[in-house]
Amino acid sequence: MDRNSIPSSQALRDRAVEIVSGRDYQIDSGQSDNSWSLLLLMEVIRWILIPFIWLFKLTEGLPDFLRWIIVLGLAALLVLLIAHIVYSLVTAIRNPKRIADQRLDQRNRRLDPLEVERLADDAARRADYVTAIRLLFRASVLRLERAEKKSNRPGTTNRELLRRYQGRPSLNESLRLFVETIDRKWYGDEICSEIDYAACQRAYGEVCRALGERAHAVGA
Repeated sequence: MDRNSIPSSQALRDRAVEIVSGRDYQIDSGQSDNSWSLLLLMEVIRWILIPFIWLFKLTEGLPDFLRWIIVLGLAALLVLLIAHIVYSLVTAIRNPKRIADQRLDQRNRRLDPLEVERLADDAARRADYVTAIRLLFRASVLRLERAEKKSNRPGTTNRELLRRYQGRPSLNESLRLFVETIDRKWYGDEICSEIDYAACQRAYGEVCRALGERAHAVGA
């Protein structure tokens, strides 16, 4: 081998430095790309731990096991609260109509047609006939919802109810009497009399009979 072809020791050192300085030998290069996310995570954890550290110091003097029970109990409560908030938000975003229907069903379950009938009877005894008629109409709607196992959507108008039951003459005529009486006596200027209430009582009785039910609290 030609002695002149052997590189000098300085050339070998320079080449070694060049190789070691290359990308393949930069061990920390991959970690530096994700360092910002790690720092952010550590900062978030630090802020979360601040109140628990404060609470732990506040309970100084108590037995250590009791201090840990208090801190861990509050931490678990916080986790449950956050989970409930996240679940509620996700559910509301994914299916707002279902939430509205559930709330309407819960509200209607709290309203008993028999109780509404009794309220109507009380209003009639006070000679507040227009209120009594409106209550009987409400009891009619509640009975229809329960019979069909379906709640009306919020904002359903009286006229929409009439159109819905136009294929059932017995129901439609009874509901029409309610709607027209309320329009004239409640929204209009006409005086509501005991005769009007008696007619709506009969209409309410027709609604109950059409559904195979019996009105208990009024003379229908």
